[in-house]
Amino acid sequence: MKIAVMAGTPIDTNMGAVLLEKNGFSENEIIRIPVSENPVKQTIFQTSETEYKEKVINGHIDNIKKVDCNILFVYCNSLSGAVDFEKLQKKNDINIVTPMQVYREIADKYKKIAVFAANAQGLAGIENAMFKGNSNINITGMTFLEIVKEIEKGTLPEVIAEKFHFGKLAEYLKNLGNEAILLGCTHFPYIENEIRKKSEMEIIDPSQKMLEKLK
Repeated sequence: MKIAVMAGTPIDTNMGAVLLEKNGFSENEIIRIPVSENPVKQTIFQTSETEYKEKVINGHIDNIKKVDCNILFVYCNSLSGAVDFEKLQKKNDINIVTPMQVYREIADKYKKIAVFAANAQGLAGIENAMFKGNSNINITGMTFLEIVKEIEKGTLPEVIAEKFHFGKLAEYLKNLGNEAILLGCTHFPYIENEIRKKSEMEIIDPSQKMLEKLK
């Protein structure tokens, strides 16, 4: 079985591939598809016209189907929020797993939740998905493209935590009454342990539920 891992940049595409390898998939089964070279170009892509975005993604889907791959694992929150993958799944008769599917399912478990996203495109997609699952949910949304850039550069997690004041941030979100922090960017598991050190709130990483859907 071949699986295509699609993400915004080569870094998070590789993160998705490594996640699959750690969970029993062989390197030979995985096709890597980074849509852009870096986070800034990916944000530009996500804010481009719908027709253009769909043309690019459809082109990638056509290519993987030529090598008998019928599963697309979208390991990028903002990308899955900026492109209608449900529409493309029906059009191309292909199985697609995205973080948005997970958010819709878990939304009814929370009254108030903080969402860490890479950019506003990703945040809007997550908000839309969660409201479909729970119209009464209250979302504290925050975007951190600068943290994504630091992760792409390989900056140590503890350095990122200090630079962006994780302790003060966690205290602020807790005082607002949030029950959990949702890692709404597939780069952010890189800093998950540092967030846990500073916060008593539940930390939600959608990756495991995405793997369940894949399996």
